[in-house]
Amino acid sequence: MKPPIIKNPRGADRFQRYSQRLLTGAFWVGFAMLLRPLLTLVAWYTGGHLFTLAMIERDGWLSILKVPFIYPLVVFLIGTVFIGWAIYNQLRFQNNERRTRHPEPLTSVQLAHFFQVEEEQVRHWQNRRRIVMSHDDRGNPGEVEGE
Repeated sequence: MKPPIIKNPRGADRFQRYSQRLLTGAFWVGFAMLLRPLLTLVAWYTGGHLFTLAMIERDGWLSILKVPFIYPLVVFLIGTVFIGWAIYNQLRFQNNERRTRHPEPLTSVQLAHFFQVEEEQVRHWQNRRRIVMSHDDRGNPGEVEGE
């Protein structure tokens, strides 16, 4: 079934197209004017009268005119701080690449000293494929099960 309204903008001349748009816009403005009392009531109920008082009656809108001048200044200052920080870090850590340096592996003597067990026991644990170690309340190894 074809739609009942035929809409062919190519068939209408320029005057018809612009007059239809102007008439549609005028009716939307009229509709908004009819809704204005309802919108005013909602705005008053939600605190919109405070906005009117602050922005219109006390000339608060003048402070909005300062924003285009303040924002670029703030962005410039933040950018200056970040670039300065990057340059500082580049100069400070220029020859110190911490990401490539790895700590030395712990020896079995150091591990035995840390866990307060014999070195032979640590070597036995290291030769296992998997171990499960339980600890007491002070962190000392308790029972060790291994495969």
